[in-house]
Amino acid sequence: MTRLRYFLPILALLSAACTKLSAPVAGDYRATVEINGGEIPFQLRIATEGGDTQLWLLQDGESLPTTELHVKDQTLQATLPSGGGQLKANINADGLKGDLQLTDPQGNTHRFPFIARLNEHYRFIQQSSTDNIDVSGNWQLSAISPDHFSAPVTLRLKQSFDTVDGKLIIDQTNKTLYVYGQAHGDEVYFGSIGAGRAILFKGHINTQGLLEGELWMNGSSGTPAIATPIKESESENQDGLRQIALPWAVPTR
Repeated sequence: MTRLRYFLPILALLSAACTKLSAPVAGDYRATVEINGGEIPFQLRIATEGGDTQLWLLQDGESLPTTELHVKDQTLQATLPSGGGQLKANINADGLKGDLQLTDPQGNTHRFPFIARLNEHYRFIQQSSTDNIDVSGNWQLSAISPDHFSAPVTLRLKQSFDTVDGKLIIDQTNKTLYVYGQAHGDEVYFGSIGAGRAILFKGHINTQGLLEGELWMNGSSGTPAIATPIKESESENQDGLRQIALPWAVPTR
C-alpha cells in the first residue's frame, strides 16, 4: 500500500508530461474556428524536417505554406496564407487549441476560438450522406448586411460525392478565397478564411433552383444569402461574368 501511494503521483506526473509536447505531432489535422454561426472547418498538415516544424493549409488540392512559424514552450504561432490571420495555439497530445486573429479590410481585429485535432478528416458533418444535392457550377451570390462586400461576388464550386470545393471571387481585381464545403442530403455548407474574412454559409437548394441560406462573416450575425446559377455560356466570358455577378446589397463603408 505504501509503494502504491508513492507510485500514483509519479504516474500522474508522467501522464501530465505526455500531454505537453514540445512540438506538434506530424500529420493531417481537422481545424476549426468558431464564429457566431458555428464552426468553419479547414485542413492543416504538419511535418517535421531536421527538427524544424512545417505547417501547411490544405485548400482545393493545394498545400499553402504558413509564414512566421514559431514553436516554443509548447506553443505554436504562425501566419496563415492569403490573409488568413495569425494563429496562436497550445500544443498537446490531442492536437492544438488556441485562437485565430485576423484583421478585416476596414482595419477591425477579430479573434476566434481555434481547435485542431490529429487524424480527423471530415468537414462539417461527420457521417456522410450517400444521396446529396449537386451544387457544381458558377453562381452569383448576394447577401444583405452592412458588414459584407460591395463589389460583385462570384462563387465557383465543384463537387465530388459530398465534398464541395471552389473559389469565391470577391472584387474586381479577381481576389479569391478558397471554399471548403460539404453537401449533406439537401443541405449545403461551406466556409472560407482569407483576405481578412472568416465566412460561413449554411443553406439548401430551393424549389426555384437557387442556393438559399444564411451567411455569417467575422463577428456579424447571420444574414439571408442567395446564389443564382450562372449559365455556362455566360461563365465562359469573364467580362460578362463580372458584369452580371450581383453585388452585396450594402457597401462596407
